[in-house]
Amino acid sequence: MLKYIAISALALLCACTQKDQKKHMSIPPTPAQLVQAQAGDVREYISTMGTTASLNSVNIVPEVSGKIVSINFEQGARVKKGDVLAVIDQRPYKAALMQAQGTLLQAQAQLKIDELSVERNRKLAKDGYVDKQTFDALIAKVEVDKGVVEAAKAALETAQINLDWCSVKAPVDGKAGFYNTNLGNFVAAGSTVLTTIENVDELYVDFVVPSQRLFDVMQVMNKNGGKIEVDVSYIEDDYSAKRTRKASVETVLNKIRYESGTAVLRGRLGNSDGMFWPNQPVMVKVNLEKIDGSVLVPDICVQLNALGPYVYVASPVKDGVYKISMRQVQKGQLFGDMRAIRGVEPGAQVVLRVSQLRLQAGPFVYATTQNGEIIGADGKLVTTREGMAAFMAKAASVADELRAQAMRQSQKPSSPTADKNAGSGAAQK
Repeated sequence: MLKYIAISALALLCACTQKDQKKHMSIPPTPAQLVQAQAGDVREYISTMGTTASLNSVNIVPEVSGKIVSINFEQGARVKKGDVLAVIDQRPYKAALMQAQGTLLQAQAQLKIDELSVERNRKLAKDGYVDKQTFDALIAKVEVDKGVVEAAKAALETAQINLDWCSVKAPVDGKAGFYNTNLGNFVAAGSTVLTTIENVDELYVDFVVPSQRLFDVMQVMNKNGGKIEVDVSYIEDDYSAKRTRKASVETVLNKIRYESGTAVLRGRLGNSDGMFWPNQPVMVKVNLEKIDGSVLVPDICVQLNALGPYVYVASPVKDGVYKISMRQVQKGQLFGDMRAIRGVEPGAQVVLRVSQLRLQAGPFVYATTQNGEIIGADGKLVTTREGMAAFMAKAASVADELRAQAMRQSQKPSSPTADKNAGSGAAQK
């Protein structure tokens, strides 16, 4: 299509040259892509980095020492609270339990004998046949026996606990990790990590915001019952749009990190489908207040000069020709590939792409598609050769007329006073 445009333009120029070589050559307007500025209902936001963490992250450490005789879970499998993950050799602990049971029976028997002895001697002591000191010793021995029985019961309870600990159970629901030790290995109580369990159905997301923006975040939280909603997504551009989920934030760390000047916040993220994983780096967008009166244009439209950011605004003139002018704007936040700006009204035609070099012939353009197809004054594509030739002829004529008007305006005296002063200067010379 660009080829057709070039051929048509060349044919038109050649025809003009053949008719009158003395006339100047017409210069058509510059092709440009135009987009319409849109009114947007958007929110101010803070974009930051974060990390996911498991709600429950547990190292499975045996409470007793011994040899592993059974491993009852698969690596990476989901486990339930109370599932037996591994079994430690129980024989020494069963023997200790039996010994504790025997010791308790002995202590209870001795207590029974001494209690009977006290009862037999109670009447004799009352009648004076047994001296008081001997009877008091019998009573004291019963109290000692009671203490021995309690100690034996405690030893029996300890032996039972140690035996129960031989069955290493899952303390929480979650996903098991790798085997850190294998069947037959000896494990030490309180030090050997058999595996880990991570809760992946719901995650924490921890992230930071600049300390100077914490007040803005807290304002929104106070208006929403102490909560704020954030968007959590993958950090990779290819996945960030389709792998995004909302999280609810209620917790703010009680102090600023002095070294980095940031505040730390924590949210909870539903993850029943396993989209995210513990310790995964993520992008976090903190949604703040709505921005009233926002106007959105493609970010590529916004350029920079000595006065700051600006855009080219196109105003229709005639026959599909537009005159463009530079408009300084206030640059706002980026929303995808769209930029929020102030200084342009919704619905205004903004230049997306145009050749800066060709604009030297005048700030006049006509609209084209991304592929270079001409968009006529009626907003429809011009597809035929004849139509393109006619459009270019009209467009060139309008551009010539606009240039002539601009030339006449530049040649007019600026004011009567200026003309008078200029005449006085000439007379003095």
